[in-house]
Amino acid sequence: MTKPLEINQEILSPQKQERFKDELNFAEFPLASLADHVPEDQKTLQFVDTIFDEGKNQPVTRKLTISASDEYGLPRALDEEVILGLIQLTNRQCFRDRKVHFSSYELINLLGWNEGAKSYKRIEEALKRWLGVTLYYDRAWWSKEEKCWVNENFHVLDSVTIFDKERREAKKKTKSDDPNAGRSYFVWNEIVFRSFQAGNLKEIDLDIYRQLKSSISKRMYRFLDKRFYQRSNLEFDLSTFAFEHIGISRSSTLSEVKRLLLKPIGELEGIGFLKPLSKEERFQKQMKGIWKVVFQKGASEAKNLLSEDEGKLLEILKERGVTGAKASKLVRQYSKGKILEKTAIHDWMLLKKDKRCKENPAGFLVAAIQGDFPVPQGFLKGKEELRSELKVVKTIAPQSPLVLTAAASFKELCESPDAFNLWWKALTPREQVDFEAKAFQATDNFTKKYYLEGKGTEGTLFKATREKMLREHYLQSPK
Repeated sequence: MTKPLEINQEILSPQKQERFKDELNFAEFPLASLADHVPEDQKTLQFVDTIFDEGKNQPVTRKLTISASDEYGLPRALDEEVILGLIQLTNRQCFRDRKVHFSSYELINLLGWNEGAKSYKRIEEALKRWLGVTLYYDRAWWSKEEKCWVNENFHVLDSVTIFDKERREAKKKTKSDDPNAGRSYFVWNEIVFRSFQAGNLKEIDLDIYRQLKSSISKRMYRFLDKRFYQRSNLEFDLSTFAFEHIGISRSSTLSEVKRLLLKPIGELEGIGFLKPLSKEERFQKQMKGIWKVVFQKGASEAKNLLSEDEGKLLEILKERGVTGAKASKLVRQYSKGKILEKTAIHDWMLLKKDKRCKENPAGFLVAAIQGDFPVPQGFLKGKEELRSELKVVKTIAPQSPLVLTAAASFKELCESPDAFNLWWKALTPREQVDFEAKAFQATDNFTKKYYLEGKGTEGTLFKATREKMLREHYLQSPK
């Protein structure tokens, strides 16, 4: 039985509801050197391991060779972060096109880098470096379409165009009706893009990734996060883990490897991603010269990233069966008002024994928040009825979850999707056109771009963008 909630009436401003992605092959092996400075005469990196292929019922040796150009050399750890950022830019466009327009400012903010001139220069260098890098996957590239490890050889990016100020202004003048005029762009290699579209992706918590301090902890986070999807306890040969999947120099002794891993492991323990283990439990000797390393999945609540209000919301969701890891992501991605509203719906539906919620209440609650489920019929019938219902918010049925229609969520509930739809339908066609024009003028450039791009075809992305734009303007307008 959940406890009554005492939450103040402040509604936090809506947060950007964005899910970040990582390509599974790119998370499996390093794409870059861990060092910031690579010797000029070093033009290749190689990573090799052997796994058991259950489909073929036999061991498979996988090898990735990274070959660099003479001019720009091998990619560094920060260059690998840039690739992760490019994936997010492509995700924002729903992986619909290999050609992705962007600004360096947008990419720098995505990565959480300092906005100084050094970061802009670093972005440009990284993109040039990736153009000159060739990846050779020897039975090491997972084809989701073929469901097996295959050979693939390619450049990650086929082309990059970065506009300077003069060229950008010229493009804007000649193509004034094109929202992408003068914007820089890159083009993914077809093999990489095909993997995106096949869905060979996983979610990544970019908030956590950006908070990590070392390139080793970031690399570990991506690799282990992928592997934890199938099991919560992982064991690896220490040398294979460190040299082939994290990229620590093979010249390091195993005692040096353990020392190098301790601090990054501590970082991942500190945010709850890994369960704390003693050094003896973490590193276990198998025989002379052979060690294994053990990882257990932690609570992943990342409480050090949460505000006091978010911490309270975390507990509200956990009380209703949502895992700590998922609850942590939700409270960092969605507004306080939205979480309270959907929790109220969840509790009310459980009380009514609604079959849509009854079988998997926690799963329903997560889906309701992520999918912005509309208010069900009978829960809120109108603003006046809501005001009267709020007088009996704290009623709790014996042995039943709390019906949470707390005053904290009053504004959010009033401005529910049902309320907006009723208001919109009451407008005349002329009033709707005028309101849409005002909403377009008031919205941000990012929304304007996708609105204009999709207006001709009126596809799913355009409809979602238009609805978001109209709703946001509705909430900001006096009623």
